[in-house]
Amino acid sequence: MTANGGGGALVCKVDHGAAAVAAATALTASHPHLARAAAAHPALAGCEDVEWASVTGCPVDVPVVLRGLLDPDAAEPAERALDWLVMSGPMAISAAMPAVVPYLLRLTADPSVPRRTELLGILLVAAALSAPTDPANAWHMAIGGLEQDHPERARCRAAFAADAAWVRRLLADEELLAGAELGTDDRESLAEAAGLRHP
Repeated sequence: MTANGGGGALVCKVDHGAAAVAAATALTASHPHLARAAAAHPALAGCEDVEWASVTGCPVDVPVVLRGLLDPDAAEPAERALDWLVMSGPMAISAAMPAVVPYLLRLTADPSVPRRTELLGILLVAAALSAPTDPANAWHMAIGGLEQDHPERARCRAAFAADAAWVRRLLADEELLAGAELGTDDRESLAEAAGLRHP
């Protein structure tokens, strides 16, 4: 936390990487089985093969966190670790988000996955914050900045587009959408991120 010299107001700066590490460490300490075996769930197929260490700002063992999302007892702390991992600030996704999106889509589509409404919320944040900024819109620029300064946004949109069939599946899941109380804007944002027509 730092002081603003102009008005003396306190500005809180959170190290999301450190918070992700702390949350992931707490997750594996309380659920050590997550670190011992790969998940057989089809939603996580291939996640063990990703070079997560090469993803900028990805300081934790992502497969462990994703496996935690499948465990009813570990799902809540796993989601907490995931939140820290995929966000770099209150209004900014991290470079890890695009790599995580394919697995989140598949997990969220499975009705047996715990806390899938919360996972849908993460996907909605990813969709909204990966939207291109309009350089002619002062508000967009103040919040999002220039596109070229945030390559993770284009990569996130590409991840959604590559898995557009899974996005369609989520948008057709009325039980999930009703539980999440999604409005029209939310549905449109998710569809747009995947390059789909508005549902």
